Amino acid sequence: MSADALLEVASISAGYRRVVILRGINFTLAPGERLAVIGANGAGKTTLLRAIMGQIPLSAGQIRLAGEGLDSASIAARARAGLGYCPEGRQLFPMMSVAENLELGAAGAGAAARMRRREAVLEIFPRLQPLLGRAAGLLSGGEQQMVAIGRALMGEPRILLLDEPSTGLAPRIVHELYAALARLSAVAILVVEQNARAALRFADRAIVLADGAIVAAAPAAELRDDPLVVSAYVGAGRLAPA
Repeated sequence: MSADALLEVASISAGYRRVVILRGINFTLAPGERLAVIGANGAGKTTLLRAIMGQIPLSAGQIRLAGEGLDSASIAARARAGLGYCPEGRQLFPMMSVAENLELGAAGAGAAARMRRREAVLEIFPRLQPLLGRAAGLLSGGEQQMVAIGRALMGEPRILLLDEPSTGLAPRIVHELYAALARLSAVAILVVEQNARAALRFADRAIVLADGAIVAAAPAAELRDDPLVVSAYVGAGRLAPA
């Protein structure tokens, strides 16, 4: 493993029963680094996060966190080891309050620790402060996404895994969300996105998935200026400056 790698995904393949989705995926993630995974629907982006979290088994390869193999680790053990996961669709408990949804992310911590972690989340997402007592199901889509990410942060992860965080959100809210995430300098972030424009502006590096394999990997700024990437994943024309 690279000396500066926090997460190493080494030649993994995975899928669902006999259907192989991911084929020979290799990459590393350094502490505090922001890595985007972009690609079309069906490219394997969500499957990659599920494999890292242990929701589906590997058929080949290995995943290591801080040098320790995760092959036999349960989802709960991976969370305790430092993986925080925010799934696509948010998956909040709509009848529970914002505060209650957040605290579910730190269920094993004491009261003082939960309060301290909640205050840290509210520093990242101050919009949630006046909403703590409101039912999560009554929030806007952007506010719900902040709660979902905040819940993952309540576990104090070393790596935050984000699955399509911009889905269904207005461009202004997407910008606000990624601006808040950019303040998490102590947390490495792996974000999978179909919104390549937002992801490439946010990330330090990016990889492009197609048909379950990595077809490009480079600093995000380089991929933003690659005409093939722009044409395939962003749309006609070059990306405007951030």
